[in-house]
Amino acid sequence: MSSPLENILPKMAATHAKLVAYVAGLDAQARQQKASAATWDPRTIVGHLVDSERAHRRFIEAVAGDIPPARLENFDLDAWNAARAAKRAAQPLEELLALLEQERQTTIAVLQGLPDDAWEKRGEHAALGNVTVLFVARVIGLHERAHLQEMQEISG
Repeated sequence: MSSPLENILPKMAATHAKLVAYVAGLDAQARQQKASAATWDPRTIVGHLVDSERAHRRFIEAVAGDIPPARLENFDLDAWNAARAAKRAAQPLEELLALLEQERQTTIAVLQGLPDDAWEKRGEHAALGNVTVLFVARVIGLHERAHLQEMQEISG
């Protein structure tokens, strides 16, 4: 039986490389562009990815370590995202990209250190419901890919 890492890490790495290259190639105007008042600019998206990757990784670490994740009653994902975006509002894009890179390296190390039996462990994720470690590990890359596509659609 092959490890889930054989499938997850190459996809995660490819998407991450595309996102970083795409954002690095944006000019000053494109870095501030939004499709509408309801969408984020690339800087805000990168900050969001930093925070969400950390949150997903902490969930994985807790569940893999048989520690039930904190139960968040009436969790409001939109409010959490808005609060995190506000907290990061003054951070420059370059700093956020560096933080995203740090988070990714930490995530990869955590995933590589998971024992075989951890992948199917389940926990109650505040936004995703009752999910496995494997599911959340996949979500990290899929989430990044969705936001990359969002940025690409904005800039046409």
